[in-house]
Amino acid sequence: MACILRLPGNGGPGVVTLTTWERDHVVRKDPAVAQRLARLKPSWLVGLHHNWHDFAFHYDGLYDFSLAGEEDLIEASGRPFPLIPYDACNFAPECFAPGNTEKFWDVLYVARAVFFKCIPEFFDCIKTLYVRGERLRVLFVCPVPPEARGSKNETVLDVGRLYESKFSREEQDLFTLLAPEYRYPFPFDLEALAFFYRSSKVFVHFASDERRCRVAGYAWASGMPVVSMAPVASLLPTSLRRPPYFFEARSFADFPNVILRAREASVRPSDGAAEACFRVAQSAAKLDAALAALAKASGLPYEGGQILSAGLDIRLGRHHVPVASGNSLGMGLLDFIRYLQECPAERLATQLHASDPERAIAAEVMPSSGNVAPGDRTFWSRLRRKF
Repeated sequence: MACILRLPGNGGPGVVTLTTWERDHVVRKDPAVAQRLARLKPSWLVGLHHNWHDFAFHYDGLYDFSLAGEEDLIEASGRPFPLIPYDACNFAPECFAPGNTEKFWDVLYVARAVFFKCIPEFFDCIKTLYVRGERLRVLFVCPVPPEARGSKNETVLDVGRLYESKFSREEQDLFTLLAPEYRYPFPFDLEALAFFYRSSKVFVHFASDERRCRVAGYAWASGMPVVSMAPVASLLPTSLRRPPYFFEARSFADFPNVILRAREASVRPSDGAAEACFRVAQSAAKLDAALAALAKASGLPYEGGQILSAGLDIRLGRHHVPVASGNSLGMGLLDFIRYLQECPAERLATQLHASDPERAIAAEVMPSSGNVAPGDRTFWSRLRRKF
């Protein structure tokens, strides 16, 4: 979705970002939206948040910068492009931090019930450990999508049936499965989710080709070792892609032994090196500095200290269009851009004091009494009169 990082004025341009979903499914398909987006400049810098890696990336000058890891984008023609190496994963809320909570679970995995999360392989790994006599306590938080849709990678997995067929009653006493079918994809508030992290020794991630993993970022912010295949470690600086921060499994068969090694290492207190990469305060300051450098290169003024950092772990990756992840906003992108262009500055500033500014805007533009169709000029006339 469009995420507002700072307002225009007060010594510089505003900053707003879109996700690659909006680029592919809205901006590229609707010239009117692309034209509106272009007209935001130069009052706004427009960024593109990459929700997935892209090794055949085509830079589009409509966007002033990309948000992604340094290794996540390869421009197809070799053309240079402005990259800020941060994304939603780097902005873990403060509740994700090491604590004194007793470590009840040995292993934690948080993943939606979709195929690319490799849940059958995860179950096979835990079963192998149980057969070997390792009585690990495991917690699997697995939100279930409301329906199957999209590609195979987004197809719903019947995780409950698979769990019951794989594990005996005694093993299920050790292996806690939480597979809620409500409030998808965030059935628990972040404070509750952070408690699960603080109560666990080791975080595992079984997806074999996922790089920008918010749930892994939460683990490192919480001071936990992470066991996964190499792509997940792309969140970390190269120097930290090693124990005690990261334990690599080169194949699914490696996971049982690597998990046991990570559990042994988890008894030592974290030195904070990995945590610093995901603390919201540090990441926001680095993002602010990168945007200041970008503005300077474009000949624009930029006064620091105005980044709207609350909730960026969720806000940066949210969508306007309906997607399988369920993390979408009930407001069209064209309406959102129009709001930025036509809303008085004082009113927009008021909205940005909300804990979730984009949802506050959507609630005003698309009230619960009924959605407003894109292009409803009567509505926009009422909105302007209201201000």
